Amino acid sequence: SSGNAGKNASRVRIASNDSAKLVPDKALNDASCVLAGLPVDKASGKLYALTRTKEWKNHARYMDQIWNVFRQTAPRLVAFSQTELEDINTRCHTLFYPFGGPDFLFANAFFPEMDTYVLIGLEPAGTAPKVKHPSAETYRLYQNAVSNVLNLSFFNDMDKELANDTIDGVVPIYSLLMARGNRKIVSIQEVWLSETGDLFERKEGDTIRNTCSAGMEVRFFRPGASRLQTLYYFCTDISNEGLQANRPLQAFMDRFDAETTATFVKSASYLMHEPAFSRIRETILQKSSAVVQDDSSIPLSCFDSRILGVTYGVSGSPNERSSYRQPFVRIHHQVADYIFLTVFVFGV
Repeated sequence: SSGNAGKNASRVRIASNDSAKLVPDKALNDASCVLAGLPVDKASGKLYALTRTKEWKNHARYMDQIWNVFRQTAPRLVAFSQTELEDINTRCHTLFYPFGGPDFLFANAFFPEMDTYVLIGLEPAGTAPKVKHPSAETYRLYQNAVSNVLNLSFFNDMDKELANDTIDGVVPIYSLLMARGNRKIVSIQEVWLSETGDLFERKEGDTIRNTCSAGMEVRFFRPGASRLQTLYYFCTDISNEGLQANRPLQAFMDRFDAETTATFVKSASYLMHEPAFSRIRETILQKSSAVVQDDSSIPLSCFDSRILGVTYGVSGSPNERSSYRQPFVRIHHQVADYIFLTVFVFGV
């Protein structure tokens, strides 16, 4: 259960023979497919009828074009994952992605087999995808949202993207991206964190003392796989001030198992270069066995002040003044036209 998941947040493991739980929710997956511009079967009723309309067919064509942009980059991402991140993917069970917002796409491309994904952003969480009476304008907003994920991994104008009757946050975007990525959704539900960092399903009538501790859980699987994977999203401010006000989230992060948690950060706007974001920076360094990031994330000096350059096989010597474990800086690599990533592996 989610309560148990919270007690061992970095090791949410579903038994490989628990096939009874690998049952996709047809309504959720059909709605996700329609929004993703993918067909559904006639048994889907009203949703199938929507896919016969001119507006939806135009939407499907645009979404195919947008997705083809990603498909051109995807082989390089997969190759990078398989060659440079193989040991991290084998060793780690949890991916922590602060500032990730709606970007399930790249998190899953680099780390496809994680048991648990924990994403944080300022964008509203939203709810399970609903397809009511989508207009051409609604479809356009989805097209823009996915384009932004592909290009920037965060929304430039989230308020505008949400100004309609269908998309209300990042969860519908996750759902759409999962549909495009051939992931099947089992459930989407609200969760909340206790003051001690325990994770619970939110039941009807539950009163949450700290609304910052509320989040969403998406459970899904890859066809052919034998286990569930889980994504958690929390909409919250992770500046020092924000974390001070959200002690449940800090307690939840403090429970991460440093040996089996990897952190992925990009498009972080250099916030962790500032003193006001020192707490999240320290949490990452203390609770990760590996950090994969671009240069907008944690300053190199925080890893080891003696690192002069970042190249293949350069490792920093121990720095007695630093309270952090010293990393082996393995690679600085261009994985796409607009993504340069550095891989830090601790304790080697």
